Amino acid sequence: MKKYTTVNSEKDLGVIIDLLQKANRFIVVTHKDPDADGIGSVLALGKTLSDSGKTTVCMTDGPLQGSLGLLRGAGEIRFNSDGGSTYDATLALDCSSLDRIACCEGRIHRPLVNIDHHDTNDLFGDLNFVDKESSSTGELVFRLIKRAGFPICYDTADNIFAAIQSDTGSFKYTNTTPASLQAAMELIAMGVKPWDVAMRVMDGCQQSRLELLRMGLGSIRFYHQGRIGVMVLTSKMFQEAGADFRESERFVDYPRSVRGVEIAVLVRQTGEDAFKFSLRSNSTDGVAELASLFGGGGHARAAAFELKGSLDIILGNFLKEAERFLDG
Repeated sequence: MKKYTTVNSEKDLGVIIDLLQKANRFIVVTHKDPDADGIGSVLALGKTLSDSGKTTVCMTDGPLQGSLGLLRGAGEIRFNSDGGSTYDATLALDCSSLDRIACCEGRIHRPLVNIDHHDTNDLFGDLNFVDKESSSTGELVFRLIKRAGFPICYDTADNIFAAIQSDTGSFKYTNTTPASLQAAMELIAMGVKPWDVAMRVMDGCQQSRLELLRMGLGSIRFYHQGRIGVMVLTSKMFQEAGADFRESERFVDYPRSVRGVEIAVLVRQTGEDAFKFSLRSNSTDGVAELASLFGGGGHARAAAFELKGSLDIILGNFLKEAERFLDG
C-alpha cells in the first residue's frame, strides 16, 4: 500500500484530493450519536463520490433519529455492516478521535482520512484535513469537493447547507465566519432554500419534542451565582414525552440564553446510570478543556463528555470543576 503522511494544512489538501480522484471504493463514516453536521457531511461527500463513478458506502452506528432521517439520501445509510468487502479508504468525518467511530470498529480500511473541525482532534488519521477555524465539517467538505472538481448536485448542496446551518446555530454562533457565510451564499445560489432546510432539520418538530422541552425547562437549576445553568433530562422524561434522544438537540440553548449564565449544561440520561453532558459557553472560551477533564472534548465554546454513575455524584463533581474553571 502507498505510504501516506499526515496532512493537516490547506496547502497539502492535494494529497487527499489525489486519493479521492484515483481510488474507487470508499467507506464514509461519522461519530456515534451523530448530528446534522456529521450526517449531512457524510451524505454530501458520499453522494458526490458516487456521482463521480465511485463505489461509496455511508455508515453510522444505528438508525437515524428525528430530523436526521429527513436529510436528503438518508435512506442510503447503512448500520454496522460493510458487507465484508474491501475498500480503498475510510473517510471519517466530524470525528475528533478514533474511538468516536463506533460503526466500523475493527474494520477500518486504510488509509484512514480524518476530516474534522474540532479543537480537540488528535490527528488520528493516516491523512488529516483538520481546520479548527472552520465553522463545521460541512464547510470543509464543500471546500474539498470544489477543489477536487467533483460534481455538486442539489442533494449534495442541500446537505452541506444543513451541516453548516446546524453547527452555526442558523449563523448566530461565534463560529459563524465570512467563510461560512460565503459557502452559504454559494449553496443558496445553487438552489438551496434555507427555510426548507431549517424546517426539516432544525426547527420543525413533533409534539413529543415540546412535551420533553416542557419537562426540561422545569428541571433547570442555576449554580455559582447564576453563572452555570443546568437542564437535566432523564430516561423517564424521554419515555413519558414519547421523544427520542435526538429531539433534545439544542435544548442547551435555553439555560444558555439566560443573562448571567457563562456555562450552560444539558445532561441527558443515555442508559442505566449513564449520562451525556453537553456544554455551551457564552463569553468564556475553553469548555473543551473542561470537558477533557472528564474524557470528552469539542470546541472552545461547545463541548461534551459522557460519564457513568450516580447523577447526584457526577453532577456534583462536574460543578466543582466548572466553578474552579470559571474562577480561573
